[in-house]
Amino acid sequence: DDSRAVVDGNDDDGKKYDFDLLVIGAGSGGIASARRAASYGAKVAVVEMGLLGGTCVNVGCVPKKVMWNAASISETLHDMHHYGFSGYESGAVRFDWGFIQRSRDAYIERLNDIYDRNMINSGVTRLTGKASLAQSDNDGVDDGGVKVIVTPIGNSGGGQQSDQLMQQQQQHQTIKAKHILLATGGYPEMP
Repeated sequence: DDSRAVVDGNDDDGKKYDFDLLVIGAGSGGIASARRAASYGAKVAVVEMGLLGGTCVNVGCVPKKVMWNAASISETLHDMHHYGFSGYESGAVRFDWGFIQRSRDAYIERLNDIYDRNMINSGVTRLTGKASLAQSDNDGVDDGGVKVIVTPIGNSGGGQQSDQLMQQQQQHQTIKAKHILLATGGYPEMP
């Protein structure tokens, strides 16, 4: 059955791998893919150089929605007198910009921690660093898999598992995986 996961680091052909699947990028898609593969028994690692959750969680969708909600409440308060409420005109309503910033940042940090905990609970290894595809050894031996060089970049708020791994990774390491998923996100480009 080809859907069977390789859990001992050896494929049927005897080739050795560090991981069945190495995911480069820990946004929502990369984490979901890694956890799903691990749930089927695959040995999985995720390489990420930033915070877990990617653009959406850290600087996109989530913080935007928090700020949008604050602006929406402000607009509602501005119009409250049309519905029989008072207090806005007298200056009784105040807004604390620092509070909303701290609350937004705490919410994002909580989401980062949830992602980290879910990966740990799913048995997914987290490697904090920058990933690069490695060139072939040019030794004429087809040892299978794909090699990825992971270069540690220091602690980027990656959680307990990441901090322990960073202590072990003082220099770059080469990881060999049977499959690699590039889940690095994208950037808009004007055509």
